[in-house]
Amino acid sequence: MSGLPVTVAPPSSAAGTRRITLWPRGLVGRVTFVLLAAVALVFLGSSAFYEEAETYTVDDAQLDAIGERLAVDVRVLAATPLAQRPILAAMLSTGDLTLDWRPPEAGRPMRPESAALRDLHDRLVASREPLRGSVLNLSPTQIGSSDVRGIVRLADGSRLGFVAPDILQPHHMTRGLASAAILAGAVLLAAAMLVHTLSMPLRALAELADGVGSGRWVPVEEKGPREVRHLARAINAMQDRIRRLIADRTEALAAVSHDLRTPLARLRLRAGFLNDPEAQAAIESDVAEMEAMVGGVLAYLSGETDPETVRSVDLVSILTTLADDAADQGRDVAYEGVTHCLAKVRPLAMKRVFGNLIDNAVNYGGRARVGLSVVPDGLRIRVDDDGPGLPDAELTRVLTPFYRVEGSRSRSTGGLGLGLAIVNREVTREGGRFTLANRPEGGLRAEILLPRAPVQGPGKSPGSGKAQGVGRAGRSAIDR
Repeated sequence: MSGLPVTVAPPSSAAGTRRITLWPRGLVGRVTFVLLAAVALVFLGSSAFYEEAETYTVDDAQLDAIGERLAVDVRVLAATPLAQRPILAAMLSTGDLTLDWRPPEAGRPMRPESAALRDLHDRLVASREPLRGSVLNLSPTQIGSSDVRGIVRLADGSRLGFVAPDILQPHHMTRGLASAAILAGAVLLAAAMLVHTLSMPLRALAELADGVGSGRWVPVEEKGPREVRHLARAINAMQDRIRRLIADRTEALAAVSHDLRTPLARLRLRAGFLNDPEAQAAIESDVAEMEAMVGGVLAYLSGETDPETVRSVDLVSILTTLADDAADQGRDVAYEGVTHCLAKVRPLAMKRVFGNLIDNAVNYGGRARVGLSVVPDGLRIRVDDDGPGLPDAELTRVLTPFYRVEGSRSRSTGGLGLGLAIVNREVTREGGRFTLANRPEGGLRAEILLPRAPVQGPGKSPGSGKAQGVGRAGRSAIDR
């Protein structure tokens, strides 16, 4: 135990005393301490159980009978001439106690070799004067046998040997093994619980670090072992640096994008004074494209510092509202899925996500088929289109901000390259997963998996040009 550090608390200002604890400050020291304690407990407990497993039990009535007989036989033989003692010993022998007399020079005294034999010796000589005044040695007839061989040394130096069969009844070894197994299991369980407790700060740090990657800034409490406290301090410092970096970048880009709107507005106004209709239309088209780009950048940057709070909303209401709006504009959009599904999300962010996916499906695939289903690991939202799909190598690249596929899936320019990036970012912030995959029958499938516990109503809504089951009534839950 000398390798374990000893923590000495500084003197208390109130009492001026020093507090010493054997609990190490470091994680390695604490785990080592737990393992050493577990090994020590198992060793000590196993030693006790194995010693118990090797002990014997003795029937009290049988032992009393043997003790009384030995006391009587010792008196009788001590009063008998030496020449007659062998014959008398043979005559006194029975099935329960076999006797033989030995002259003084025969054999060598035996000593009890176990706690069981020593206990048997003490019980035999107790309150029996002939035996208590003699030298009594006991030993088993053979290893593992329940028979006991003994020798009583008489006053004249001769010895009376005896064999008592079945006097020792060994414990069953399974009893000792079961006890040892129970002890080992209890110690391992206690050690596992202690190690689990020691690892709790690490698991909390892992969850918080994952939250940092999803855009959630949560200060880490600096407590636990020394290594964990240092790690928590480093994560907090890293969060501050990342937050400042993102804030500076966002403010700069937002300022530039916002300032571009003023010259664009002047350019649009001046284009109206041109006498050349073709030049005027070209300029207005360029201005509209630039305004769309500025709007896209601002929309993307606004999500970086989105203050929207999480609340319980009906995801079906969002999807059916978007489907109805698209159908009113003459677009082929249909919803099919459950009619009611509550989840705790940021409603405006999810509305933007679903809207981007539906717009992509209609723009590049001609139509959108939207579905929502409840699966064991959460909620699955899918948007299918009938377009040409994407090359496999581009399925993950298109999630990068400002990335556009060369040779767009339609004859349009393909947008600014922020739509799917916004979807991926917002879904990740919700703790979900966003994937793109080519459908075997053709077209692209965009799928979102949200790890939320929904409250689902019964029934399904069949697909149609207008979303059914909720309809426009769902708008009040989203737009207010």
